[in-house]
Amino acid sequence: VFPVKDLLHTLLPIRGLQRDFSFDSFSKNLILPIRIIASLLKLRTLYKEFSPELVIGTGGYASALPLLMATMQKISTPIVLQEQNSFPGITTRWFAKKASLICVAFKIYDKRLKHKVSLTGNPIRNNILSGEKSLALKEYNLDEHKKTVFIFGGSQGSAFLNKAISRIINRFDNNTIQVLWQTGDNEYNNYKKYMSGSIKVTPFINDMASAYTLSDLVVCRSGALTLSEVTACGKPSILIPFAAAAGN
Repeated sequence: VFPVKDLLHTLLPIRGLQRDFSFDSFSKNLILPIRIIASLLKLRTLYKEFSPELVIGTGGYASALPLLMATMQKISTPIVLQEQNSFPGITTRWFAKKASLICVAFKIYDKRLKHKVSLTGNPIRNNILSGEKSLALKEYNLDEHKKTVFIFGGSQGSAFLNKAISRIINRFDNNTIQVLWQTGDNEYNNYKKYMSGSIKVTPFINDMASAYTLSDLVVCRSGALTLSEVTACGKPSILIPFAAAAGN
């Protein structure tokens, strides 16, 4: 999102802890300490140049180190946590005591958070309801007289969802239903062969407002921000949870 919006940003070479027992996961976990040290060094330089007055952590492993660096300053930088899920993540639980405020999307019953919590909901892009259906139909070359099913597995796609959809996609190639299917960049080459008059396959959709506005049904992963956007747009949906999600 940041490169598209041309916003100043810094990328950290950090990855999350792999929790399965495969050799690939073991290899990634083995070099995790090196990634943590490299990220902390990069953050130290950034903090000296930038001198933030407030640090907002949105949960997940990517925000843990910036929050840690904020608390390690000679004069501690205030931190605000934004918990997007109904179950507080590890990062939120770790930094709850040091946070000035914890903004939550859902009512959370956790003794560690109760004294600093504000029920704010999740922030969503301010143009999510501004899509124009006529322009969207032209952009994706879709038929205004057909019902449209919008399928996506998040910005990076979902291998599980794509595979499941590929087994039934030909059933949608008819006179009453059409499909807009975002596969994700890594999966696109595997599924672009299903492109037809009624089935539009694309690696990535930047203008989600247009995709939502032409949708009669949304089939997607049930990520926190996705749920917030689908709810705001008032779209009927079929949601596929991620089985390995924390607290599932």
